[in-house]
Amino acid sequence: MQRKAFAPLAAALSLAALPLLAQATATYGSLANFDSVNDTGHTAHGFEIELEGIHRSEITDVFGLNRNFGTASPGDVERYGLPTISDLLDANGNVIGSRITYKASYNNGQWSAGTDSGVFNTPGESCWAFGNVGYPNVPCDHFGVSTVGQATATRYSWLVESGTPGTLVAANVAIPSVTFTPPVAAAPVVAVIQAQRVDPVVPQNNAFWVKIVQTTLPENVDLNDLLGGHHAHENPGVAGLGDVGETEIEWQVLQPGFVDEVSKAVDLKGNPSMAVRFEFFKYLGRFDDEGLVDPLASQTPHGNVLNEFVGNYVGEQIAGFNAVQAVPEPAPASLLLSGLSALLLVRRRRSVKGLS
Repeated sequence: MQRKAFAPLAAALSLAALPLLAQATATYGSLANFDSVNDTGHTAHGFEIELEGIHRSEITDVFGLNRNFGTASPGDVERYGLPTISDLLDANGNVIGSRITYKASYNNGQWSAGTDSGVFNTPGESCWAFGNVGYPNVPCDHFGVSTVGQATATRYSWLVESGTPGTLVAANVAIPSVTFTPPVAAAPVVAVIQAQRVDPVVPQNNAFWVKIVQTTLPENVDLNDLLGGHHAHENPGVAGLGDVGETEIEWQVLQPGFVDEVSKAVDLKGNPSMAVRFEFFKYLGRFDDEGLVDPLASQTPHGNVLNEFVGNYVGEQIAGFNAVQAVPEPAPASLLLSGLSALLLVRRRRSVKGLS
């Protein structure tokens, strides 16, 4: 969570204008890092993340923009270089959120970079410069964003060339975003993902196995922590979020029109944060007559063991939730007003001294 610096007088005025709180409140932040395989059938030349309900000032970090990994400068970890952050507008030109864009440049009829369409079967935050799997010669990329609060809607899109050279259009992405439901009283935090329709005609093409690995963490995480091998050095035991110290692994199916939502409830057990990794694979099990998933027990994977009914890996989403306690209760109104009076007196004395 980012803090803004205010002048003392402005801060005092703001506090004096606020109603007193009976108790401290709690806010939270969400963050996500994810691999996405380009299976659009077209070479992509960029990627976009649209966040409705999130102002640009509420974006606290973006993968490839603010971090420095090893000897690389910011932007060198991702083939498209530095992403840009802009306002997301509705049809009437009103600002409704923020857009994060990773995009190649186009000069003299050539794109500076591209992500080939293809198959990639190496899960584990691998689609970036330090993933150590031959990047950038892989058909996938890694992206990420963290925010204060939760977007009301999130959309991911590959950017592929349209019929007009040099012009890009959005293509559907199978990887859904993660929405967190904050805990109420002793209730658990719930991580929720919504099914994405990547093929409006053939329902079988929209069916996925989702492998879910969750863990609670002893301190707040940031975007950099959601990368395998790049956990904060204070917590080496949870490096990779699932490589060591996972508390549970389970599998669920996801298909729009049948299983529209996959959720994972996690009891923080007194810890300040949690992380959940969702890995997505094509579903190859039994379908019913309407093309909806209907797996046999023998077709359901368990733990880390894959079977022949688990198809190509299409990406993964690693999401973190930080429960951040707000500042203590405000002081009584009399103290606020006395502090404001003192600030005004100091300002008046300085003004008088400047005129003498």
